[in-house]
Amino acid sequence: MPDTARIALFDLDDTLIDRDAAYRRWAEWFAEDRSLEAGAVDFLCREDGHGYVAREVLFSAVCRRYGLGEPVEALVAEYRQRYLSFFGPEPEVQAALGRLRTAGWRIGVVTNGPAMQLEKVARAGLEGLVDTVCASGLVGAVKPERAIFEEALRRVGEPGAVEGVWMVGDSAANDIGGGRAMGFRTVWVHRGRSWELDEFAPDHVVADVPGAVEVLSGG
Repeated sequence: MPDTARIALFDLDDTLIDRDAAYRRWAEWFAEDRSLEAGAVDFLCREDGHGYVAREVLFSAVCRRYGLGEPVEALVAEYRQRYLSFFGPEPEVQAALGRLRTAGWRIGVVTNGPAMQLEKVARAGLEGLVDTVCASGLVGAVKPERAIFEEALRRVGEPGAVEGVWMVGDSAANDIGGGRAMGFRTVWVHRGRSWELDEFAPDHVVADVPGAVEVLSGG
């Protein structure tokens, strides 16, 4: 056994799973189902705000633009019922996490969001590849607060660990900032963006989860 822990904490949306791609698949279905005009998918994606826009605000904008006669509440309910069906396994991510587990790493998911985050993990085929999923809506703390990271460490059996712990994610503030505040080493999944903060920087920058696993395996 190694002298120090080997713990990898991963963000979920747009890190372990391509949330924006799943949302676009939903948007394509919705635009076709409602016979919306060309350009509707791009509009739906812009209004989504990478998931940070409240669904009531999103569908209010959709109703105004396209004159839908359906109640916003009904559209939100339909979205919540169908949205998760557009997530699925990403073999390259599964393979990368499998390599970490084979090497003896403990793996946790630390994600902001409601209980549906657990179903995303299941639909992505990641349940057997991670040791725990800490979703803010269930834990009662949100990234970058210390409490959610501390809970993840407790669940993987290493409360208070710092050395040997890595945080991997796409959010500069929530993942990299939160991880650094805990004393963890960090890997930023850039998703085609450039790092723009001067206050701090990640230890490593990669394009995707397989790239992050390469870094961890070498660290």
